[in-house]
Amino acid sequence: MRTSRIDSAGRAPRTRTTTLDLFRHDMRKLTVYGLPLNPLSALDQLAGASFCVSYGTRDKLNGQLDDAIRLVGEDQILIVDNGAFGMHRRGVDARDEAYLEDYERWAQAILDRCPQAIAVIPDVIEGAEAENWDLIMTTLLDYERAMPISHMHESIDTLIHLCESPFNYVGFGSSGEFWKVGTGKWARRIDEAFAAIDRWERESEGAYIRPRIHMMRAQSKAHLFPFDSSDSCNVAINHNRYRGEGGDWLRRRALFVDERIQGSAGPEAEHQVKRPLLEHLETARWRASFWEGVRRGP
Repeated sequence: MRTSRIDSAGRAPRTRTTTLDLFRHDMRKLTVYGLPLNPLSALDQLAGASFCVSYGTRDKLNGQLDDAIRLVGEDQILIVDNGAFGMHRRGVDARDEAYLEDYERWAQAILDRCPQAIAVIPDVIEGAEAENWDLIMTTLLDYERAMPISHMHESIDTLIHLCESPFNYVGFGSSGEFWKVGTGKWARRIDEAFAAIDRWERESEGAYIRPRIHMMRAQSKAHLFPFDSSDSCNVAINHNRYRGEGGDWLRRRALFVDERIQGSAGPEAEHQVKRPLLEHLETARWRASFWEGVRRGP
């Protein structure tokens, strides 16, 4: 009788060679589950995972924000999304001052409560590069815990500029002629972006280390490309189809999604070792130690 070996993070070891071996990347990959989901109590099945909460659906989260903060794994992340995708679809301007102030206040409160939280900087999905760069430069979010978005219709030079900036995380967002996820044009643009990052890092001869790259909204393609993490609401939207199976049906559905991604992953890559997932925590500990030494004196 075959037995299941699922670890505390809800992952099963890969036991045989599959076609995913063709897309193997020597790097760790995180599977981020978008919220909210119903029933609220089911989220406990995903204890130890990574989550994403959005400003755009904050009124639907109810107590699930508290649950996400409680359940996120120590070596995982809680992405605080700015709600730009929903705003774009509704035609709402993300440059509105009232929105910017309220979102950053909401996001900062989560950052203060959750050490693993990373906040997405406000952005305009179809905006001009100058508009989005201005939003990045004027954000009040902590740079160590903020993630700017590189829109796929923007220039590769802008992407490299973001990589050279003091952000540990950069998100990829589908936009413009690359809005539709999974098309040949979309995939070629992703390849072009990673080739440019690899070339920039190589030509710097060690002066630069690439940031962690997060793919917004295209988790179904995360096994094909070297994304450090990716998010989707797929599990939240579809898990109730399997509720009749009983038991930990949500966990099994999440595992199904995660297995495909983990089948293309491996040990931590060089940039992940040099730029730890939660580097801001290590920095905070160093600062605390430094100032404690100053306080005590020689």
